Amino acid sequence: MGTAVIYREAPYQVKIPKRISIETFLLKYRKGGPGVKYEFNNGIIEKSSAMRLSEHYIIANLLAVFQKTPAFAQRSHLTSELEVWTSETQWRKPDLSLVTIEQTRAAMDGFEPVPEFVIEVVSPNDKINQIQEKIKEYFAAGVKIIWLIFPHSQNVYIYRNLSQHIEECSGDQICSAEPIVEGFKMKAADIFKRP
Repeated sequence: MGTAVIYREAPYQVKIPKRISIETFLLKYRKGGPGVKYEFNNGIIEKSSAMRLSEHYIIANLLAVFQKTPAFAQRSHLTSELEVWTSETQWRKPDLSLVTIEQTRAAMDGFEPVPEFVIEVVSPNDKINQIQEKIKEYFAAGVKIIWLIFPHSQNVYIYRNLSQHIEECSGDQICSAEPIVEGFKMKAADIFKRP
């Protein structure tokens, strides 16, 4: 009679992220690297893909429309990878952030204002749970509207707060940042229009 052999799988092991100080983060990781963007979340480094050069046409399309808005005429601007403190222990670099002239003046006086409108271009390597947590963090910090742009599927998801439904734009549907940015609206297809 044969002997029964019982196989047991080794327990799944998770590498616990090493916590670092914000000073160490800013010294070693602030600039990122080729194709990499680092953000700081309560002592943990969050690594994501930086925007690819092949995706910069999206930024160009957004800026072309923004430059026709009253906000632009009033010296507001959309800034790429602005360093944003969302709390004392969280540091982010949204792909685009709205910066008003008032916020620029406040920054010159030593304040770190939070943009009211941010845009994130989501890459295939971005983790959905980190994106969801970042959305909550942005709203807690005072952001009023968030666009998540998905180049691969050519969809835009617009968040106006955490309690309302998410607006999805594609094709000829209008994506709007109003009332936060008056006049900033465009067809989703125009966001993804290639040069």
